[in-house]
Amino acid sequence: FVSYVETFASQMAHGPCPQAVTCTIPDFCDPELQELLACRGLCKPIEFPVNEIPCDGGQIEKMLASGSQTSFVIRRMALEWPAVTKWRAMETLCREHGHRLIPIEVGSMRGGMQEAVVTFRHFIAKYLSASTKKDCWSLLDATNKDNSRIAYLAQHPLLDQIPALYADVERNPCGTKPTNVNLWVGTGGTRTPLHYDSYDNLFVQLVGAKYVRLYAREDTPKLYVSKDKSYGLQGNMSEVDCEMEDFDKHPMAKDCAFQEVLLLPGDCLFIPSRCWHYVRSLSTSVSINYWF
Repeated sequence: FVSYVETFASQMAHGPCPQAVTCTIPDFCDPELQELLACRGLCKPIEFPVNEIPCDGGQIEKMLASGSQTSFVIRRMALEWPAVTKWRAMETLCREHGHRLIPIEVGSMRGGMQEAVVTFRHFIAKYLSASTKKDCWSLLDATNKDNSRIAYLAQHPLLDQIPALYADVERNPCGTKPTNVNLWVGTGGTRTPLHYDSYDNLFVQLVGAKYVRLYAREDTPKLYVSKDKSYGLQGNMSEVDCEMEDFDKHPMAKDCAFQEVLLLPGDCLFIPSRCWHYVRSLSTSVSINYWF
């Protein structure tokens, strides 16, 4: 029944002949676009970089199997995955899977967010297509009071919903056996507040670019864990607003050292369990994460 509704009812809701969707995300493997990210996307140059390790499959597997508690980034690890190229052309995904229903967040968690269930076509046509007209999104763009242009398909098991998409990515990267695989598809300007997860995490940037900041679990007492019952029910959310900190309100956070990284297509970031992290999209973006 659900499949029938997705295939027919949602299409009828948009009329018998929906308009063609045009949405191609820029290729951030381009050095000129990377320079634009450095100049306009980042608030300031990367000062405290996450450790980079070579793309050596065997060595990476050993590090993960040993229970490493240190973050690291593997540049261009997934550059040959089909999704890195194919999923830039959102109009193709729209044509093949536009009738599928997905949950999205519109706005921002700290500036007023609304949830909705829409078709993939609607999400691409209304939000992603407009977002791609801006190559690079600054922090000012992300925190503008009018955040109605910002939308996110966040932490959603889209590959389980559409198994055909698994053909474009690795199921078990670096020898992991994931318990959950989530897709993150959004406009530029999405911000995921500072939080931690209870699983080890391989976070792979497929399309577009993101800025990620990480704090050690040992800094938890200084990161003002949220007590708001409507926000951070699991006790894994921080009140600290990364990149816009109020150190008068959260003075201990000023003493917390952090690491940071600019993720480009194909880059893979390992985030250990209970490691605090904050993420901001510098462009229209597609990422995948593997909890294990």
